[in-house]
Amino acid sequence: MVMAAKKGPGPGGGVGGGKAEAEAASEVWCRRVRELGGCSQAGNRHCFECAQRGVTYVDITVGSFVCTTCSGLLRGLNPPHRVKSISMTTFTEPEVVFLQSRGNEVCRKIWLGLFDARTSLIPDSRDPQKVKEFLQEKYEKKRW
Repeated sequence: MVMAAKKGPGPGGGVGGGKAEAEAASEVWCRRVRELGGCSQAGNRHCFECAQRGVTYVDITVGSFVCTTCSGLLRGLNPPHRVKSISMTTFTEPEVVFLQSRGNEVCRKIWLGLFDARTSLIPDSRDPQKVKEFLQEKYEKKRW
């Protein structure tokens, strides 16, 4: 006896088991973000804001890769930046596509296009107050 396939909502509320498919797609996007922050783009290995090695967050607002300290500072700006952990959250396809089109090198051209390292310095990551002031100059005052 041949059983007909059950039609209707799957276990995730979607049609035909959409939850499993959504989780698989989400894992693909998360893996892609980890790759972007690792070896696929060398500029993304260091924090865009303070140049500290080892990024753990992405700034979805501008499309950059940042460290833990700077992620907190970015959330405190006006308006706050949308920051997500690379390893502790999920990403949507539009977010990943945006990050693929950006990254730290593109952000450097956009946000630090007129920045002159001879007259201004990127602050040391060990001085959060200086990093915060630098971020305010960059994003709130759009100095460079």
